[in-house]
Parts: sequence; C-alpha cells; structure tokens
Amino acid sequence: MAAISAATERQFLTTVAPCIPDLRRYALSLTRNAADAEDLVQETTLRATLKLHLWQPGTNMIAWLIVMMRRLHISQNLTGARNRAITTPIADWDVATPATQLQWIELREVGACWPRLSKDHRAVLELVAIGGASYDEAAATLGVPLGTIRSRLSRARICLREQHVTAH
Repeated sequence: MAAISAATERQFLTTVAPCIPDLRRYALSLTRNAADAEDLVQETTLRATLKLHLWQPGTNMIAWLIVMMRRLHISQNLTGARNRAITTPIADWDVATPATQLQWIELREVGACWPRLSKDHRAVLELVAIGGASYDEAAATLGVPLGTIRSRLSRARICLREQHVTAH
C-alpha cells in the first residue's frame, strides 16, 4: 500500500466525517437492522481507510463510500454472513431535522409501504429522495444508466402512491 501523507489523511478524515450520518442511513436501508448497519458503516470506513491511496481528492466522497458500502453488503449477502430479519422501521431512521406531526404521520405511512417496494425502488429512493443525491450520482452509485434511475424513481413513487391510496 502506498504511503499516505498527513495532509491527505486529514483531508480524508474531514471529508468522511460529515458523510457518516448518510452512511448510517444508507446502511440501515440495506440491512434493516441497526446493529448490522453500524457494522457495515464501520467496515466501510475501515475499507475506505485501507484504500485511501485510491481516493482522488476533489471527487465525490459520499458516492465513493456508498459504492464501497453497497459492494460490501452484496458480498456479505452472497456469502450468507448476514441473513437477519428486517427489524428497524423507517420511522426509526436518524433524520437531520425534527419532523412535524403531519410529517411523522406521512413518514409512518411510507414506512408501512416501504417493505413492499422492490430493492431497486428502495435503493433509488434512498439515494435520491432521502439522501439527496443527484440522478447522475445515483446512476454512478448503482451502476445503471441515468434513464434507469429516472424510470425506477418514477415507478417507485407511483408504487408508494398506489400503496398509500389502497391503505386508506
């Protein structure tokens, strides 16, 4: 492994630290288990530290970390290392600002519909609608064309609307 300068390491740490809440939310959406999500965040940041020499300063750090996290998660699932049941509802996710009463109601309703969405729909909603990623960033993170992101996002929103209507 190449030697890492102190300046690059400081820049990496100051760039990664603000990404931790987003990584936690994304890990929780992948694992559906708070303990597994925390383990996945730790494994991702450890791997990122070990691969620091591959990171290009000035590039999108969160996209780099999310791709790494997604690959770790897929690898863990393929080996059967993590096959626990979904235990954490969407309403328990860490949010940046407190929600109003109406927002809590809407969040609970979305949370009830969330497990019925496909993994692809959840992934694109997590990146774009929850994580605030651009369509281009989401396409790069998920490794799919931009048009696929747009269509998945549209279909995911339609599914949520339909499930919300049928629930009432």
